[in-house]
Amino acid sequence: MVTRRSFLAAAGAAALTVPFGHDLLGKPASATPATCGLTLANHGPTPVNAYITGREQGTGRLMLLRADSTPYYLENPSAPQTPLPVDCSIPVGAGGEANLTLRQMYAARLYFVKNDKLDFYVNPGPGLVEPAFANPSDANYGRTWSFAEFTYNTSQLFANISYVDLLTALPIGLALVGDSTHTVAAAPAGAVDAVADALVAQSQADGRPWDKLVIRDGGGVLRVIAPQDHMASDSGAFASYWDGYVGQVWDKYAGTDLRVDLQGGRGVRTGRVSGGVLTFDDGSTFARPAAKDIFTCNDGPFANNPADSDSKKGLLARIAAAFNRSTILSSADQPNGTLESDYYKATTTNHWARIVHAHTPIGYAFPYDDVCPDGQPDVSGAAADGNPQRLTVDVG
Repeated sequence: MVTRRSFLAAAGAAALTVPFGHDLLGKPASATPATCGLTLANHGPTPVNAYITGREQGTGRLMLLRADSTPYYLENPSAPQTPLPVDCSIPVGAGGEANLTLRQMYAARLYFVKNDKLDFYVNPGPGLVEPAFANPSDANYGRTWSFAEFTYNTSQLFANISYVDLLTALPIGLALVGDSTHTVAAAPAGAVDAVADALVAQSQADGRPWDKLVIRDGGGVLRVIAPQDHMASDSGAFASYWDGYVGQVWDKYAGTDLRVDLQGGRGVRTGRVSGGVLTFDDGSTFARPAAKDIFTCNDGPFANNPADSDSKKGLLARIAAAFNRSTILSSADQPNGTLESDYYKATTTNHWARIVHAHTPIGYAFPYDDVCPDGQPDVSGAAADGNPQRLTVDVG
């Protein structure tokens, strides 16, 4: 299947900072329908507004989809941070639904905000400035909002719920009907508070600033954010977190082969550390990663370069996943030398991902969470179909 990251790679041309993806393991043979039904279902006791942003398939034009299913194309403004001149909110009453016709678009997000509206801005280019969840100066910071991601192109409709950056008290679920029915369950009620409590407990246990990932509003939990997003405003936080673990990994594979199965019948690549660099038999190399590289999966040696070979992209995905799950030290065979029950067992691990998965049924907790050992469950919270007929997005 096509992954979240490969579908959202083109978002870099917009204001979205969604990292690049890894590999294609196959795609449907026939083209998708030109349009698909979209239902926005509000199961909560308060009204919400929805916003749909992305790029038009074929033209690449930045757009928002309005409540009547027509697109609003961004125009080039005369100055940065120009307020979006058109109200593109889609109101959905408490216990109600809104039905639209979804056109093909990519690098797209579907936002919900509880009992309020969101402010969007346009930069010269044009570029769409979307809501920021970790910046207190952003106009949307104090509002309760969340989003799902999707891309609908000529191959398929791919949608996912994501906790790569944040979890809020506004849970989102998906149901995609096409050649089959695909469902992705929303986080249960109380999940954001449970995650917040567990992050505070982890901070008390290891002295690391996991508690700083909890953003409160008047005493209550407004949202919890991922470590890499906190590091964007506090670069020192977690800066040395992975150093000891990475050192152990580098020491181990200086004398032992690391074997990475690219899966899908693409073979196993073998690597060793030499001269401080992890080098594989296909010529792919990875320097020693730092905390930001591991948490983001898209920086330093883990930066995804579109010009890289498919082999290196496959290696990057599996090595980054093994670091985040702290299985790369315990098993020299990745990812197939591990089970889901082996994830997050080391003292140094991505405790954000561990805690999120402990309190939500499914969903990306780091960008390569769609990597899974053969025969093990996919925990990434994605739905895809090559013949989509209706996408239902549930909120609340």
